[in-house]
Amino acid sequence: MSAEPSSGAVPMEQVQRILIIKPSSIGDVVNALPFLSSLRQRYPDRHIAWLVEEEAADLLLGHPLLDRIIVSGRRRWGREVRTPFRGSTALREITALIAELRQGRYDLVVDLQGLLKSALTVVCTGARYRVGLAGSREGSERVLTHVVPLPPGSLHAVDRYLEAARFLGADPQSKAFVFPSRPEDGARAEALLAEADVTPDKPVIALNPQARWLTKLWGEERFARVGEALARRHGARILVIGSSSDLPSVRRLASYMNLAPFVAAGRTDLKVLIALLRRIDLLVTVDSGPMHLAAALGTPLVALFGPTDPRLIGPYGGDGVVLRVPLPCSPCSKRRCQIKADRLCMRSISVEEVTEAASALMATGQVCRASRD
Repeated sequence: MSAEPSSGAVPMEQVQRILIIKPSSIGDVVNALPFLSSLRQRYPDRHIAWLVEEEAADLLLGHPLLDRIIVSGRRRWGREVRTPFRGSTALREITALIAELRQGRYDLVVDLQGLLKSALTVVCTGARYRVGLAGSREGSERVLTHVVPLPPGSLHAVDRYLEAARFLGADPQSKAFVFPSRPEDGARAEALLAEADVTPDKPVIALNPQARWLTKLWGEERFARVGEALARRHGARILVIGSSSDLPSVRRLASYMNLAPFVAAGRTDLKVLIALLRRIDLLVTVDSGPMHLAAALGTPLVALFGPTDPRLIGPYGGDGVVLRVPLPCSPCSKRRCQIKADRLCMRSISVEEVTEAASALMATGQVCRASRD
């Protein structure tokens, strides 16, 4: 492996097989989709594969711009290797993944993750050209042959990844977010809306109260108060989305509302969630995967930010309103709050502020589900 990676051009005329490494999370994979679109537009005849972890795999499986999707069970394997009778299965799957990476005979691997876990994958490919972004962490630059220089200052994740596209000779003008879809996805989303008693003339507002980091959470009762106010003010049907693991929290939220919302949490996979987000009028959300999906789809949204920096990972494009309170400790990028006033950055965002921001979006007259179908 090269000890001194180059910032010079990759000889793309020597490249036929390309592997993108961006395994997680959902929001990160969404933000990397314009990179894929740009790369495919520039190199329509090259073989392009993507390594992704299981939680985000539905964003790529069946993708029209990819020739191959390699799915890693890294998180699951981490649990299973410590579990009796499952460790051997996990080890076999890890071995099979390494073999698949080697057998892919990739000429170029692009590491958009920039961490130790992705660097190990880069090594496993044996690719001749190994490209990553400047500022990669955990020593991951050491396995690269080429480093993409980045302009100074704050740069959104989407634009960071597009710098890699430019580095590889692409001209990313459209910044297109392309999602795979199945014929049944729209029908399943419509069935959920029908079950929720949504009629064509009734606005639909979704609440997404959950995120992986505790520091990103705003509070179930606060979301319930916003949902109640918007339901009464706009005659809207309120949906609460999330995964199956979010159901206890979502049900508590629903119990706080007099106008009972429809609990859609645990009822969708990622593809059906995308179809559902295309059909709603507004999303109120914390910084999360669904926030990035809604932004990429052009769905109007109100996003609540505290520990993370919206300049770097906020909603990209679309009708997005970001609410945050500037505090000396925010953004900290910490999963656990480091001050005694726990999650002050999130708790400082008021229910009234969120309600008014959402109402302003609803009143613009731009909300139209049909235009996004």
